Amino acid sequence: MTAVLPPVYGVLGSALHRRAAQRFDGTLHLDGEPGGTVTMRDGLVVAATTPVSPGPESLLLRSGHVTAEDWTRAFTAGAPDGRLAAELVARGLVGAAGVQVVARAAAADAVFAMALYGVRTCTARPFDGSEPDLVLPAEPGLDGDHLARETVRRLEAADVWAARGLTVRARPVPAPDPPDRPLRPERRELLDRLNGRRTARDLAFTLGRGLFAVLTDLADLARDGFVAHGPPGR
Repeated sequence: MTAVLPPVYGVLGSALHRRAAQRFDGTLHLDGEPGGTVTMRDGLVVAATTPVSPGPESLLLRSGHVTAEDWTRAFTAGAPDGRLAAELVARGLVGAAGVQVVARAAAADAVFAMALYGVRTCTARPFDGSEPDLVLPAEPGLDGDHLARETVRRLEAADVWAARGLTVRARPVPAPDPPDRPLRPERRELLDRLNGRRTARDLAFTLGRGLFAVLTDLADLARDGFVAHGPPGR
């Protein structure tokens, strides 16, 4: 079933649907605030990158799953031949399924982030054989219609949060009189990083978590009285 896309999804959603139907092999270059790229093989999304969402490397390194030294060794050994995922698995740093979970999560989060920040134009460039290998592609790739539906769901949630004051430009702070009850470790860590200067994007990169996951936890923490949204940044 094809998702019904809201206007905010616009150029990005239309491009994903059209290129998926064409079984496109290439890269979508998206101009926005700040935009990014989506790489497709046979119409499936195998990677997406944007400066406002952590990629697979950041998710692995910042979260502590892989040390910088181990990543460098695996990257040096495997990346030139497109075997980074295999090297990470062979060295026991992460399982094969874990690699794909991270790669798929990073791609989906990047598409959400680009849609949330806004995309103005899209330029499709078919592969011509000169492209470098992707660092950690999602294999076999994300179905375009499924990704569209998931992105719409996330955008609808973000729209609700924005109406309550939590936007991508807000700089949350701890509430002055929070409830006296325990929090899950990842939410406690997030709360401890709030200082009135970091946006959700800053927090995502600092913690090695997806932008949508950080926004979700911030919204829940605000609802429960632990967080105030703070002033918006420029």
